[in-house]
Amino acid sequence: MNDISRYLAGVFELIGRAYRLDPVALAWVREQPFAIWLAIGVALLASISVMCGQAVVLLVNRMSGWKFAVGLLVSGTWLVLLHVVESVVLWELGNLFSKNGVDYVTVLSGVLVSMAPQIWGFLALMPYLGTAISRFLSAWSAVVLWAVTAGTFEVGRWPALGLVAASWLVMHLLSMVAAPWISAGLSTLFEKITGRPFWVSGVDVLNGRPLITEEVRA
Repeated sequence: MNDISRYLAGVFELIGRAYRLDPVALAWVREQPFAIWLAIGVALLASISVMCGQAVVLLVNRMSGWKFAVGLLVSGTWLVLLHVVESVVLWELGNLFSKNGVDYVTVLSGVLVSMAPQIWGFLALMPYLGTAISRFLSAWSAVVLWAVTAGTFEVGRWPALGLVAASWLVMHLLSMVAAPWISAGLSTLFEKITGRPFWVSGVDVLNGRPLITEEVRA
């Protein structure tokens, strides 16, 4: 029980450091006994919160049963996988630019920590304000990643911004290429589960938005 208390205290300390845009947050993480698991804890809390907000969106769009379960699972899984892919891109670009030889786990930790603002993702369920809140949280996460990247690769503020912007551009280009494939694959999955043809937006999935399906009408 003592270890659990220390772990939770570490997770919330890390969240606080992320909100304060502490550039040496990862140096603090590496000194803790749970290390990478602290960053994973932040990402887990963020994913649960976002999924709660998305659950309401899916229910409002009359998704229930298997459609609801699969939609929510895919949305939550992709939110994490998108950040993992982003960490790979940032790791490659950062080491190419900085020549510091930062290990991948450190970069992954930074990207997961940048999800801290998404802990408020459940607020996306608020009527009228949900979309604006989601965009604000995404922008806040980008600012956190900017601060963490500066400390991770030991580069200046503006080079770090360039790295984050470059990784975003690569992710955007990958999304444009992969979206049609994702849409086709998930649409086929929903059709197999429900027995009816559905269309799924691959762009929504790749951008971490709620996965909403539309029934294809003959």
